[in-house]
Amino acid sequence: MTLNYDVSQVFRESESIELGASLSERDARFDKLTNIASLAMRAPVSLLTIIDDAGGQQIFKSASGLTGELFQTRSTPLSHSFCKYVRDSGKPLLVRDARTHPELKYNPAVAEFGIIGYLGVPFRNEQGNVVGAFCCIDHQPRSWNENDVEILTRLASIAADQLHLNSAETGRVKAKRLAEQAAATRASFLSHANHEVRTPLSSIGGATRLLSTIITDEKARNLVDVIERNVSRLSAVADDLVRIADLDDATSSIAAETFNLIEVVRSIVEEHQGAAKAKGIGLTFTCSLKDDPLLLFDAQALTQVVQRLLSNAVKFTSVGEVHAAIAPERCRDGVVLRISDTGCGIESEQLGRLFEEFEAHNPRTARQGGGTGLGMSIVRREVERMGGEISVSSRPGDGTTFSVFLPASLGVHCKEVGEDERVSNSHLLTCLECGEEMSLLRRHLSQVHGLTPEAYRAKWKLANDYALSSKDYGMMRQTVKGLM
Repeated sequence: MTLNYDVSQVFRESESIELGASLSERDARFDKLTNIASLAMRAPVSLLTIIDDAGGQQIFKSASGLTGELFQTRSTPLSHSFCKYVRDSGKPLLVRDARTHPELKYNPAVAEFGIIGYLGVPFRNEQGNVVGAFCCIDHQPRSWNENDVEILTRLASIAADQLHLNSAETGRVKAKRLAEQAAATRASFLSHANHEVRTPLSSIGGATRLLSTIITDEKARNLVDVIERNVSRLSAVADDLVRIADLDDATSSIAAETFNLIEVVRSIVEEHQGAAKAKGIGLTFTCSLKDDPLLLFDAQALTQVVQRLLSNAVKFTSVGEVHAAIAPERCRDGVVLRISDTGCGIESEQLGRLFEEFEAHNPRTARQGGGTGLGMSIVRREVERMGGEISVSSRPGDGTTFSVFLPASLGVHCKEVGEDERVSNSHLLTCLECGEEMSLLRRHLSQVHGLTPEAYRAKWKLANDYALSSKDYGMMRQTVKGLM
């Protein structure tokens, strides 16, 4: 069917109409549709109504042309409703003159509101159920045609789509609010749990240390050793609870500083040589980088990541060796740290859940050796928080390899390029905002390059500083190349 009205023109005309009676910004979108209906149909009043049987009223979801009390209340009793007949029948209702209509001539709305001509079509919710009507009202007798019904039906369909979008938007807002509330509750619980654990641990630890100095009986000393081991284990749990709570806090800061990744990994490997030797396994470290990178990350967090991965590798390896390696990853302009072992490995169906909280402590999925069940979740979140990535590959009986990717383009390297060399992504300067004086940046440039920030920027023809707030640090690390 060809419409007799220029709908695009109607939309343009509707832009100038006062929306007025909107209950909210989202309801204003419905008001625009009723304004269009009034323009297209040349009707003084257009309504989008919802029939509320329990409340005994029809509610105006949207309205154009209302005045007086109806403008304020945006509802009428069902006794005054024409739209309820549309809802009940599920079909359009065309009324030329309500004063002579067999069912409507006694409706109070005829005398009180001057409803003479009426056209209403079904309005459906997202489930397809008729919940009301989209209608046009005239104060004079009106002969409606199929074209009028088609126009109003199309507008009702648009309104139904908008209702669905609003419902989805409301669902997203509600889900976000519930997630924020859950995170706050979780953080509060973890903080409380940490306090409840720390307090008795402090007393138990002090008592066991005192006992160890005065007990000479071998059996009693063994019992004290058991207590001390479990105190250490519970202390590790408390530490993990504190870290999880901190990671849950979106406002927590990232203490970024420059440090040498190679030196850090080499030092941690050396720390675990004794444990590896005691188990009769090898522990080696190799690096294929030409330069020692001074990376700008959260040094403490990244050090803990390496500690956890290497400690687990030694713990879960009984035969063979553990190998740590640092290599360039040029396809993504970065470096990758790999820690491999020849331990028991992990079942393939469990790898996808390895980084979930408490999954590593699940008896069905855990490698032998115990743990808090939070360690691998903390590792993943720490790495991602700093803009990196972590992955794992493993086969039962063949060992496990963890790979930590770090974007080298966000590091500051020791080796300085020559004046005639093009500045590459590996030499981009990135700093964490640390106060008006940018003390971290100034200290690094002075110690490593012998330059002020202004002199460094001038030397490499950098137009601007690129300061990053801690909240956006991880995200900005991924996009800084585009900003440069």
